[in-house]
Amino acid sequence: MAKAEDTLRRALEHTLGELGIPNICCSLVRGDFEELRKAHDSVHEFMLLAPLCLPSGGDASWYQKSAFLVYHYEAFHLAHRSYLEALAGYYNAAYILLRGFLELVLRGAFWECLAHRKYRERAERVEKVKFLREWIRDLAAQSPGLEEELERISAMIYGVIRPLHDHEEFRRKFVPGFREVAEQLAGWGILDPVPSEEVYGLYGELSRDVHAVPDATDIGRRILKRKDLLEISVIPEELNEFSRTLCRAVDVTIVVELNVMRDWIGQDEGVRARLAERLPVVRDLGLKHSLRWLEAVVSGSRGSTPSETS
Repeated sequence: MAKAEDTLRRALEHTLGELGIPNICCSLVRGDFEELRKAHDSVHEFMLLAPLCLPSGGDASWYQKSAFLVYHYEAFHLAHRSYLEALAGYYNAAYILLRGFLELVLRGAFWECLAHRKYRERAERVEKVKFLREWIRDLAAQSPGLEEELERISAMIYGVIRPLHDHEEFRRKFVPGFREVAEQLAGWGILDPVPSEEVYGLYGELSRDVHAVPDATDIGRRILKRKDLLEISVIPEELNEFSRTLCRAVDVTIVVELNVMRDWIGQDEGVRARLAERLPVVRDLGLKHSLRWLEAVVSGSRGSTPSETS
């Protein structure tokens, strides 16, 4: 027993060392603490806002938004891990996770919208999306009540489209890529007021790390900063830039999140009052698009129905 406990203790000590805790401490000291605080708090604000949007009465249920919320929960943890990797000095890993965060939120919003008839009927921008609409129509014709079930439990969309994901050729031909997803979300008003090109540009920046552009690797970063090539070290300039990029990504995803919840927000004064209380926090975090969205809610100028843009 003593030997087993000693082995476990040494394994724990070794793992704690690999987590890069000394680098995390160094990052908090040498980085721009205000930028780091905003990045950290922005991620948590993203997680906080969705629960505030559930109306207090009526027939609203989380099941109605479950296709999005499955991705929302996963995305929060991905963004949080991204932040921690950056603190530890693993900037390439941090950016890769950050791109995953952005993609998770947009894809979750896309499948959420596709589960609802009011969006499917306005899917005219992207050929693959029009195919998916017809796919659902055909299945609904064979399974009466399917469309109503999707309205009630939107996560059922994942069972509907699973055959397409399971077949490599179908997935390639019929499941939209990131740009197509973003284009369709823009058509549905889910990106409003974020310009589509800003979303494409941010995704492109984050893709440099995924595709291992030399300067985007950690060794490449250390070469440019004249650091030891093989030592995982804190580079304050890189850390601060990552913090700002993380805030930009969160700003986009909060807008997406709020637009997905838009019908609930529009129909419940209590929800709008709770969101109004978050205005000072969002303003302090510098999330300009999210602030603009929330200010429109507080002023009563943002409606409860989806944008008519198609």
